[in-house]
Amino acid sequence: MNLRREVSDALVARGFRRDDRAHLLRVDDEFSLAVDTGPLNKKPDIAPFVGIRSESVEKLLAKLMELPEDEWIGSLGGNVGYVLNQEYRWWGPPSPASDVLAAIDAALDKLRPFLSLDKLAAAWAFTSKDPAWRYREIVILLLRGLHDAIPEHLEAARAEFCQHQDEVCEQFEQFAGNVRTALKT
Repeated sequence: MNLRREVSDALVARGFRRDDRAHLLRVDDEFSLAVDTGPLNKKPDIAPFVGIRSESVEKLLAKLMELPEDEWIGSLGGNVGYVLNQEYRWWGPPSPASDVLAAIDAALDKLRPFLSLDKLAAAWAFTSKDPAWRYREIVILLLRGLHDAIPEHLEAARAEFCQHQDEVCEQFEQFAGNVRTALKT
């Protein structure tokens, strides 16, 4: 059997909802734990990504970026090895699914203390910073009511996203304008 499929099926048996490679386990109305196994039935190996999804962060991010909501996107995370302060981790046959699941469990346990808006951003210290992390950082500040910190974070994001006048910069400027409007309301 395919290792990705074995791990995915085990996660579903534990209560995770699955949409192909994405798996979410609802913790409460606000947070879910996330596991990405990679596309199922494509390759026999697995390099799982683990993370946290915040409903309020993802909903407000979609609104401010004027994008459709995607219920399967995680707010932050990384390869299971990175989350565990190790090297990048992957497993291939004949590794047992139980070894992969043990690493996933350990990484998810490490993330559990960050399941609040007050603590969520601190998890970036040991997770991957994907291209949208700066957007999410600003959204978290907005949701927490830390409005005085937002201009500084918008400028840091602008320095990153607007090195060139292109579609990346345009997207950021649209987001920044929507954040400024939200601050006025």
